[in-house]
Amino acid sequence: MAKTFQLQIISCDRQFYDGPCEMLVFDGLDGEYGVLPGHEPMVTCLTAGELRYKVDGEWHYAAISNGFIAVNPIKTTVMADTAESPEEIDVRRANEARLRAEELLRQKQSIQEYYHVQAALNRAMNRLRVTKRHMH
Repeated sequence: MAKTFQLQIISCDRQFYDGPCEMLVFDGLDGEYGVLPGHEPMVTCLTAGELRYKVDGEWHYAAISNGFIAVNPIKTTVMADTAESPEEIDVRRANEARLRAEELLRQKQSIQEYYHVQAALNRAMNRLRVTKRHMH
């Protein structure tokens, strides 16, 4: 059995990572998934959260938005709206976005506006959670 598989992480604006991977861990609709070399083929939804992948025995982390993931025994492709490493996240900006979204949620709005604001709040909270966990 191979020790690695090819991992591609693609966001709307760039290719975040393309290279070998020993293990991938991500959040799906019904819990946390792990992918190892030789994994059975599957396609599933990716939920916003922390994505972890191991390269050369070292874990790497990303704050990732909703998207899709296609798994094959030798290649896995992650497609998400955004993917950011903890070092790329501007904590001050994410905190300001969180505060703005929380304030907007307190105001009366349409259902559509509510869902947009809720999504913005989730993105900000995810960014803050990942940076808090991995920036020292």
